[in-house]
Amino acid sequence: MDTKINERLQLLRRQMKSRGFDAYVIHHSDPHISEYIPDYWKVREWASGFSGSAGTLVLTEKKAALWTDSRYFLQAEQQLAGTGIELCKQGLPDTPDIPGWIKLNLEAGSTVGCNGGIISVSAARYLSKSLEQLGFKCSFDDDIASTVWLDRPPLPTAKAYIHAAEFAGISAGDKLESIRRNLLNINATACLMCSPDEVCWTLNLRGSDIQFNPVVLCYAYVDLERAILFVDGRKLDDEISNFLTSAGVSTMGYEQVGNFISNISRHTVLVVDSDKTNYKLYNQIPQTVKIVERIGIVTEIKAKKQKPEVEGIHQAMVQDGVALVNFFYWLEEVLGRERLTELTVAKKLLDFRSKQQHFVSESFETIAGYRDHGAIVHYSATPESDYTIEQDGFLLIDSGGQYLNGTTDITRTVHLGKPNADEMKHYTLVLKGMISLAKARFPFGTRGSQLDTLAKMALWSNHLTYGHGTGHGVGYFLNVHEGPQQIRPENHLPIEPGMVMSDEPGIYISGCYGIRIENLILCTDDISNDFGRFLTFETLTLCPIDTKPIAVSMLSDDERDWLNHYHATVYEKLSPYLDEEHKTWLKKKTLPL
Repeated sequence: MDTKINERLQLLRRQMKSRGFDAYVIHHSDPHISEYIPDYWKVREWASGFSGSAGTLVLTEKKAALWTDSRYFLQAEQQLAGTGIELCKQGLPDTPDIPGWIKLNLEAGSTVGCNGGIISVSAARYLSKSLEQLGFKCSFDDDIASTVWLDRPPLPTAKAYIHAAEFAGISAGDKLESIRRNLLNINATACLMCSPDEVCWTLNLRGSDIQFNPVVLCYAYVDLERAILFVDGRKLDDEISNFLTSAGVSTMGYEQVGNFISNISRHTVLVVDSDKTNYKLYNQIPQTVKIVERIGIVTEIKAKKQKPEVEGIHQAMVQDGVALVNFFYWLEEVLGRERLTELTVAKKLLDFRSKQQHFVSESFETIAGYRDHGAIVHYSATPESDYTIEQDGFLLIDSGGQYLNGTTDITRTVHLGKPNADEMKHYTLVLKGMISLAKARFPFGTRGSQLDTLAKMALWSNHLTYGHGTGHGVGYFLNVHEGPQQIRPENHLPIEPGMVMSDEPGIYISGCYGIRIENLILCTDDISNDFGRFLTFETLTLCPIDTKPIAVSMLSDDERDWLNHYHATVYEKLSPYLDEEHKTWLKKKTLPL
């Protein structure tokens, strides 16, 4: 038994009992419903030991269970070992949902607690309704960990900074005017922004409050006349204050947002995104205020990248591509001559990126999974798990960079020896799926759920599949995961011009290897004819794809042509920035099949 985790669970159980809770639900979230959160809000990780970015812990007096998705099944099994916490694998037919599990373990009439300050309105409603239908009561109390997590990290206090006009391209004033036009179009008078990336994009601010995500913890309220930023005043200097004033933005304290919202005019027609607003804050809105629940206005606007942003992204892709060429050249040169590990190659890749102009940080923790570690979708190497990399087998590297002019995300799987028939088959099937989506043409209004099948058909035809999403939206020097655009079965929103997404099918053979090939793609207009408006994708990422594991006979002529054209583009765009040695290497890696 993991005594540290057991002690923490017991402390939480005592708090549960003192507050009359028979069960308590702990989400991995913060007041902004962020995917990646500051250390202060990592209560679920502190209580369970599981560090994945998705997962929910449920405690009763005698039992504990944790739900996570397929990206983290293997990681969760390892990190929960010895804790006594049951792993519930979301999406599998025999896995109960949280209300169902509670029903199995508690008597009707029991009370279930949850921190309403870190659960979204929509999630709180679902949980409350589901539990009430099963005969349970639900209470959205404050954080019970606050009194027992004695060494809890503080909230971040780092300074914010301005995203310079040469990179942002669009002024904060122009963005605010766009928001107001959108408010008028839907007969609303104000909107509440709770997601830091929405606020930072609108006001051209950036920060470092969340690792890898260049944002500041903040809220914003925008109506037809005012714009108010709620932020810790210690994060602002005179330059930022003057910058905000010139854009017509006033400031209030971070903790004042609740009091402000509770006193807005009863005549307000307020836009609220129920998926991104915490339940506690939502309940502070006066009942006299008319609420319009919809996808956030800024979420919709910033998802469709504008011309200056697209230009910046193209530049960032060249910068990132040069760093990647330098890295893979180095990897080939030192493999077998120096001791390499998953951690050392990740550090070396960061070193190459950090030398590029406008580089700020990684966009997420690099996944460097050798052999069977590649089968752990969101593997994170530690000194204890760190594999030595040898001249054989697959190495999967999923990484990205935050540049002032864009955000990157790329996966390459390379074979370090001589691939066998199964490895070549699986690799080629993944490649076929990636190409199929990249070269798609589709009518306007096509949804992400429809496009998802294109990336999976080759795998499905061979009775194979993967459990993670095929594509996620990507921000502009913001969060590497951005909505609302996604390419996955459950996403029914149309993919529109200007949206940047990942294209990343994969296959994971537990105990053996993982294969994923990922490029970023931009939705663009194709043609309009008698049958309507058609869209397509432009591939943004610039980095050679390993051709060694390709079973060329499995590729169609169109697929081979696509890959040859892609490699020709990679060489054309990157070679001017390389010395002769690296240029020669790249030429070899991009030769036509």
